[in-house]
Amino acid sequence: MRKFIFALVIWAVVLILVILAQAVSHYFRKPPPTPRVTITIPEGLTVSDINKRLSDAGVLSGEMLPSDLEGYLFPDTYEFFIPSGVEVVKKKFLDNFKDKIEPVISGGLSGSDIEKILTIASLIEKEIPNFSDRKIVSGIIQKRLKNNMPLQIDASICYIKLGPCVPITSEDKKINSLYNTYRYKGLPPGPIDNPGLDAIEASVNPKPSPYWYYLSDPKTGKTIFSKTLDEHNVNVVKYRSEERRVGKECRSRWSPYH
Repeated sequence: MRKFIFALVIWAVVLILVILAQAVSHYFRKPPPTPRVTITIPEGLTVSDINKRLSDAGVLSGEMLPSDLEGYLFPDTYEFFIPSGVEVVKKKFLDNFKDKIEPVISGGLSGSDIEKILTIASLIEKEIPNFSDRKIVSGIIQKRLKNNMPLQIDASICYIKLGPCVPITSEDKKINSLYNTYRYKGLPPGPIDNPGLDAIEASVNPKPSPYWYYLSDPKTGKTIFSKTLDEHNVNVVKYRSEERRVGKECRSRWSPYH
């Protein structure tokens, strides 16, 4: 009987030690690392585009970044946990936005001033690839605003148009939206995409020029500037002929044919 009791005690002690060992091991065991993903956000994406990328990568699910962040989601390469809360993602974008634009946009500007800079930058981002041309176009946009002339920027139509952007039709230009710069004078109510640093710098530093009109060469992407409407109309005919030849859409700006 004593042997049985002794064996039972030994068994109980061993069991307790095993349980304690498992508890200690569990306590000190490192949790598995939370998966992360690196995502590059290129210039010119909309909030909707960015939400899709984040959703496809497993960073966001359910609640998405709100549309009022348009223009403020700075294009860059980011690392996120999978999954991440929307507020965490939003903070990462906005912190980076602040760090990147502070050297470009001087302090003391109001929120509406910054919104105007970003709105012009977003139009430039979609319209003009060349940095030196961007500064000239920035000057044209601001000159036309000052003279109460309609901007008639194709990219603003693309922002509100359902389906493919091109071709832009006469019916597209009748869309009743404040983002329609053919129908309404002045800037759109806000940015139409999230511009990069080059476009923001161009918006802040417009270059004076004698030009009032521009269009894109459909073959080279080069910006063709015109001083007068007559000169611009000649370019429209020339480059629309070229666009038909190369089978591309020439996005002419401020043409009487719009």
